[in-house]
Amino acid sequence: MLRTHLTRPDHRVPTRQRTSPEVLRTLIGRLTPRDREIMRLVWEHRTLTTHQIARLLFGSYSSAKERLSTLHRIRALDRFRPYIGQGSAPWHYILDAPGAQILAGARSQTLTEFGYRRDRVLTLAYRASLDHTVGVNDFFVDLASHTREHDTRLRWWTAAQCEAEWGDIVRPDAAGKWTDNDKRVRFYLEHDRGTESLRRLAEKVDAYSELRRVTSRRDAVVLFWLPSTQREHNVRARIPQPTVPAATAVQGTHPADAVWARLDDPTAARLRLSQLLSEPIVQPPLPGWEDEGV
Repeated sequence: MLRTHLTRPDHRVPTRQRTSPEVLRTLIGRLTPRDREIMRLVWEHRTLTTHQIARLLFGSYSSAKERLSTLHRIRALDRFRPYIGQGSAPWHYILDAPGAQILAGARSQTLTEFGYRRDRVLTLAYRASLDHTVGVNDFFVDLASHTREHDTRLRWWTAAQCEAEWGDIVRPDAAGKWTDNDKRVRFYLEHDRGTESLRRLAEKVDAYSELRRVTSRRDAVVLFWLPSTQREHNVRARIPQPTVPAATAVQGTHPADAVWARLDDPTAARLRLSQLLSEPIVQPPLPGWEDEGV
C-alpha cells in the first residue's frame, strides 16, 4: 500500500494555523497574482510537484521552493511526500481548505459548489493512481513550459473536463490544442503505464472511432504516451491500422519534439506533435476549442 510522509511541524518550522476568519484575511492580503495562478493550477490538475510548478511559473527551482513553503505555511496549499523506498520524493502540493475558500469566493461559490472536500483531496496521496496523475501532469508541464520560450501555444482540458464532455463514450487522460508557429493539432492523451492489456488499448481506439462518428469530427489525434520502446513496439504491432488518427511516443522525450510516429505509417517516421495531422482544421467537439478571433 502506498504510504505518505505528511508534513509535521518542528522547532524550526512555524506551526500552521487552523482555518479562521483571521487566517483568511491574512491569506488574502499576502497572495500575489502568481500565487493565485499556482492555486488554480494545483486545483485543476489535482496535484503538482515543486519541480513542475517551478518550470511553469518561476525562473528558478530555489525561488519556487521558497515561495511554495510560504504558501504552505499560510495555508494556501497543503503538501505531502509519497513513500518511494529509497531517497526522498519531491513535495506534492494540493489545495488547502483556506486556499479553496479564496478560489471559491472569487467565483461567488460556496465550497460545496466549488467542489472542494479536504478529505477527498488528501486521499490522492494514498491512491495507486498518483503516479499516473503526476505523469499526465508532466506531459502538460512539458508543453506549457515550452510556450514560455518558443512561439507555441497550448490549450488544455483535464481528465475531469473530458469525462464531463465525452465520458459516456471515452475518457481521455487529457485533451488539448497545440499550436507551433503556423501548425496546429488537437489531441486526446492516453498516458500509458504498461498496466493495461493491448486488447484494452485497441478497444480505446474503437471508442475514439465511435466518438468521431457521433461528433462527425476529423481533426484530433489520439496520442499513446508509452513507458518503453518495447511497449511501443507491442502497441504498434497490435494496432497497425487504427480507425482514427493515432500516434505513439516513448516517455522521457519531449512531447513537442519529433518523437511521434503515426500508427498507420509502417515506416514509423518520427514527427513533431504539430505535424501529426494534415486534415483541415474544423470546429472540434469540446466547447472552447474554437479559435478566438477567427
